[in-house]
Amino acid sequence: MRSITQEEMRQLLSAPLFHQIGQTADEMGVECYVVGGYVRDLFLERPSKDIDCVVVGSGIRVAEALKERLGSKAHLSVFRNFGTAQLKFGGTEVEFVGARRESYSHDSRKPVVEDGTLEDDLDRRDFTINALAVCLNQSRYGELIDRFDGLLDLEDGIIATPLDPDITFSDDPLRMMRCIRFATQLNFQIEDETFAALERMADRIKIVSGERIEVELNKIILSPHPSKGFVDLQRSGLLNIILPELAALDIVEQKNGRAHKNNFYHTLEVLENVVAPSNLPQLGEASEPPHPSRSTKAPEADKSEKEIMEYYQTADPFLYDILKCNVTNNRNHPTEAERAMWEMLRGNNLGEKFRRQHVIGDCIVDFVCLKKKLVVEIDGGYHFSPEQREADKLRTKILNELGYQEIRFRNEEVLSDPDKVMRTIRTCLAQQPLPQSGEVGRGLYLRWAALLHDIGKTKTKRWEPTVGWTFHNHNYIGAKMVPEIFRRLKLPMGAEMKYVQKLVDLHMRPQVIADSEVTDSAVRRLLNDAGDDIDDLMTLCEADITSKNEVKKKIFLENFRMVREKLADLKEKDYKRLLQPVIDGNEIMELFHLQPCREVGTLKQFLKDAVLDNRVANEREPLMQLLMEKARQMGLTTNP
Repeated sequence: MRSITQEEMRQLLSAPLFHQIGQTADEMGVECYVVGGYVRDLFLERPSKDIDCVVVGSGIRVAEALKERLGSKAHLSVFRNFGTAQLKFGGTEVEFVGARRESYSHDSRKPVVEDGTLEDDLDRRDFTINALAVCLNQSRYGELIDRFDGLLDLEDGIIATPLDPDITFSDDPLRMMRCIRFATQLNFQIEDETFAALERMADRIKIVSGERIEVELNKIILSPHPSKGFVDLQRSGLLNIILPELAALDIVEQKNGRAHKNNFYHTLEVLENVVAPSNLPQLGEASEPPHPSRSTKAPEADKSEKEIMEYYQTADPFLYDILKCNVTNNRNHPTEAERAMWEMLRGNNLGEKFRRQHVIGDCIVDFVCLKKKLVVEIDGGYHFSPEQREADKLRTKILNELGYQEIRFRNEEVLSDPDKVMRTIRTCLAQQPLPQSGEVGRGLYLRWAALLHDIGKTKTKRWEPTVGWTFHNHNYIGAKMVPEIFRRLKLPMGAEMKYVQKLVDLHMRPQVIADSEVTDSAVRRLLNDAGDDIDDLMTLCEADITSKNEVKKKIFLENFRMVREKLADLKEKDYKRLLQPVIDGNEIMELFHLQPCREVGTLKQFLKDAVLDNRVANEREPLMQLLMEKARQMGLTTNP
């Protein structure tokens, strides 16, 4: 957080649009203020395009007058039932509302609204950090109004309500979700009395619609550390109301001295690993053998490349100068290993274009695929000097922040075992980029899959004297629970739900494969069942390794690496064509004069299993021989 003087605030609000708003308000003789999140984010140095303005008078009239001032390039929408107006101009949205006071009935979130003063309007705000206002009238331009010490709470990292939290949450129970969401997004703590009110008022969340709860849950899930939000939801009692299937996992049972792990906190650890996987090798570390690696820190989406480079140049100018010298020195002196790598990258039909000796920011990299944001580095002798090692670590940090994935090889590895090197690169190219903070769509629902992957454990938990606690088929039961959860929370019931359901159902399969010999047949079946979602499934499964036994974890990760290599090889060979039998159901019905029936399904599955198990080549003649033999066993003939 930064401190801002009134003069500095004037500079931050120096855009012509702010002055035009203030001039319009002055001409109409009313007070006008920027309020809420926009002001908060100025102090937190977070980008914000949506601007809320409170007018002590009619917000709609000020918005209409501003529209006349700005002309045809401004678009105005008026919502008279709510007393608000929204003006869009030059990529910026400004919402105008008149200052008001609100009162609520016990069974509704819809307030009774009356005209009020600025003080009345700030009183009704949800949290002190959102009850900040800055005047736009010319005589007081840039003056901050902070009735509830919101700046102190920003500085201390505290979420608190302006007035009695019981009244705040009872009036609008959605504010309880917003309280936890802000604490999660900003990494703030909830003030003690405010948290106690969350516990007391949790039951009031039942009057809030599933759609509104879904929006807040998604924002928590997309936070940099979503587990913080779910711990607060659980502690407050809210989770047991909105997502009881997850809350039910927060238990540890013990019998005969044997206890199972707390699956609630295990789930949150998996969710954190999906956001930023800690299981995989740290970037910048040479590995033996080299493993695919991913950044353990998500790029800060709020910072531009220029800002990131300026920060590190100031933070460590000595090492930064080494990086800049490398840009000059490396370009014209490729090593034998670098020349060999370039030939391999160009000649191995990788399906992706690489550049060599490419500059990213002020960092030169040996090879980079810009589309996949994959950097390939070769460590020569000079990399092992102390100064260069430290500079390499700095460069890795910078690349991480810019969203790049990095793998390293030693000179001798490239020259002595090029096939192994290329397998590793193919595996990295096959991986989907991790969902970053704030990403929507597929990344959001991968996180939902992590959150729900073990919800079937409560229903499947059994005690077996010989082995202890078991959760057999929890993936299958959990997958069956997903549609009802999505329906209740008003989440999309189409492809998104089916995607989450599939990952929950399949999340044990790669672990079963990795727990024993990684056979071609098992990998082919996995790829056939997961289809285009295979990369996300593997990400989820790797995140699911939370064992504190480092030896066990290392074995699993090594086996997962082998699974990924086999998957990459199959995908390179066009697995959809490779795994789909050349004889289909229509041909089977025609051969044996059948209508659609169980026998047709049995024969189709028989051929499919033969192809997946690699018992026969996926070619017409050997498959036809198998088909005829199986048909004879079933009493089917080709005679009409």
